[in-house]
Amino acid sequence: MSDGISEPFRGERRRRLLSLSATVGVILIAIVVAANFGMYRLDRAMDRSETKVTQLVKLAENARVAQVTFKTQVQEWKNTLLRGYRDEDYAAYHGAFLARRAEVQDQLAALELEARAVGFPTDGLSVLKAQHSDLGKAYDAALQYFKADDPLSVRIVDAHVRGRDRPVNEAFDRFVREVRLFTEQRRAVLVQNVADAAAQIRLTLWIALAVGFVAFSFAVFAALRVIRA
Repeated sequence: MSDGISEPFRGERRRRLLSLSATVGVILIAIVVAANFGMYRLDRAMDRSETKVTQLVKLAENARVAQVTFKTQVQEWKNTLLRGYRDEDYAAYHGAFLARRAEVQDQLAALELEARAVGFPTDGLSVLKAQHSDLGKAYDAALQYFKADDPLSVRIVDAHVRGRDRPVNEAFDRFVREVRLFTEQRRAVLVQNVADAAAQIRLTLWIALAVGFVAFSFAVFAALRVIRA
């Protein structure tokens, strides 16, 4: 027995329902894709932020390590003068002094590369490297007056370089402070960037959900009209 609905009309109704179902499916997929893309962008922003913060912390730590190495170098210089009255002691302490001096230069060179990688100005670091190099030359020149068998020669050597390490140490202090300040500022910027990215992603998702809800409501309304026709 016929229900009064022609077969062509039934086919048309099924076609429309399938079309509406496909539309709803596309909308849902679009929302899921938007959500996943937003999470991907947020993860990338957080990864970049974490990498930068790690680099900045490393820069600050290495700056302090270089300063400690320099202080050890100065101590080895004093050991050379005060305890180097025997040849073997002189060779040991002076060798340690030269090793620490070379180590400081290597650390400063590495700091320069690290500073450039995070965008930290290297002008002050270049001045510090030059100051440290000049101090090394002054130490070498003063050491010509050192005589192991003459205790008074220590006074002569010391007079040539007395206080010369203070400006270098102050430059290290200044550099460490500047790195720490730079690190705090950059960290605040990075945290804000992540917060801004998260806010933008939330806004995008809300818009996608709103558009999806409107489109879904329209699709349901259209489907009901087709069914009731």
